[in-house]
Amino acid sequence: MSKKSRFKQTRPHRTVFAPETGEAPLYWECPVCGYISGDPQFMDGNQPCPICGATDGERREYPTERIRKLDARIREYNRQGDHEIVVILVMALLEAVLEDILDRIMSAHGATLQLRKMVMDTQRAIGTRIGKLFPALVGEEFEEAAAELGYSDFPYRWHQLREVRNAFIHDSPFNGARETMQPRMGDEAMELLDQSYKLFVLLNNRFVTDGFGEG
Repeated sequence: MSKKSRFKQTRPHRTVFAPETGEAPLYWECPVCGYISGDPQFMDGNQPCPICGATDGERREYPTERIRKLDARIREYNRQGDHEIVVILVMALLEAVLEDILDRIMSAHGATLQLRKMVMDTQRAIGTRIGKLFPALVGEEFEEAAAELGYSDFPYRWHQLREVRNAFIHDSPFNGARETMQPRMGDEAMELLDQSYKLFVLLNNRFVTDGFGEG
């Protein structure tokens, strides 16, 4: 899959984050180059995209409605103090968003839908997707990319909570099952959830949108 230059950046740009409202943030995506912005003015398709200059096509909302519904359920469980459910669902949501980013990166490299589906079906383990598929696509480790974008501790904290989730759900013949989770782990999961949207938007705008720039 070779990266092809299809668009040239019209002017320097930066990612505009959506305001924090206590629920899933609302971003808009350029349907032409994939650039994502939280700037409310970007919702108007008449405003040129800062990457490709496109003014045609409806600006799509990001994250998807499916993710937004899951986010709403997580926040309700958090308000109820069900921190164990919060951890489990946040880990599921982060894996879904990572899958979306990987799919976007492959698409920016020119991969067909059939090829992307085959890759995701054969690389289902989250550790493999982070440790092998991501660096194979972008040329650097997930941890390096996160650090460069200002989220150096995110991969480690995500890994730690995945271990907690796995020990809670699965009986382990090696370490024993975890019967309870501390309430602070729910708080940790919510912090990761809020950070993940910003990190994954940054990853998109670097590895997806820039795939349409100079190759």
